[in-house]
Amino acid sequence: MASERIVGDTTNTIDVTSPRWQRKAFGIANASWFQTLVVVVIVANAVALGLQTYESVPGQWQRVADTFDTWFLGFFVVELLIRLAAYRFRVWTFLKDPWNVFDTVVVVAGLLPISQWNPTALRMIRLARIARLARVMPDFRVLVDGLRRAAMPAMSLMALTALLCYLYAVVGFMIFGKTAPEYFGNLGEAMLTLFTLLTLEGWNEIMYVLREASPWALPYVISFILLGTYVVINLVIGIVINSLETAYKERDREAAADTELADTINELQDVIDKLERKLAGLDAKYRRQRDG
Repeated sequence: MASERIVGDTTNTIDVTSPRWQRKAFGIANASWFQTLVVVVIVANAVALGLQTYESVPGQWQRVADTFDTWFLGFFVVELLIRLAAYRFRVWTFLKDPWNVFDTVVVVAGLLPISQWNPTALRMIRLARIARLARVMPDFRVLVDGLRRAAMPAMSLMALTALLCYLYAVVGFMIFGKTAPEYFGNLGEAMLTLFTLLTLEGWNEIMYVLREASPWALPYVISFILLGTYVVINLVIGIVINSLETAYKERDREAAADTELADTINELQDVIDKLERKLAGLDAKYRRQRDG
């Protein structure tokens, strides 16, 4: 049995006893030239969509873009059928991969009547086709896996940041509530002001206004920026980087395991071939002795 991997899809196995049409579709879907062609068509679809946003483009070019869009839709339908054929049209197996679900929804939505008479829906579907480019980007799955690993620790730090903002908002209301109500008049305004400080956008202007309102403005603003931005946010960045590093190491381990397994299979195949040749030689020798 031979095992192969379809680029961008879940692992799919196929053996020599599979129908010829399935093996042919499997080879096409796994071919690098086919993946490159998909990328080219997606980029061309993006260019055509971008041209349609300019009112200065002549009407004839708009019609050409609409014609190309029909061709693009036909290409994506054929591509989806080829990939389904590689799975022997086992739809539920094919749809186990979320990216396959996304591709199928995008293609099927383009065939629905609503996409033909609703301009907004048509544009959204065309835009969704461009989003498919993410699935064929190098290492995209590793990046997604790294972000997934970082999600829980990052959420804990986000909760810590929210608690920090709440505490500072209450303190800010008590200090600046009456002297600077435009920034700390209530809890909502205070949280919004602190969010602005977290982004480091215009924080010095807020600090100067607060300094005129209270002498506590300087330690209040600087301490919050140091804790909220330079500590918590940098911790989030560190978690993401560490998670990405772990995801890349995991991918390398899986690749090494696949290579080791392939080498073992090849070695076993060589041993089987040698045994078959020896058996064939012994059988031929036995026949000669019997006939002699």
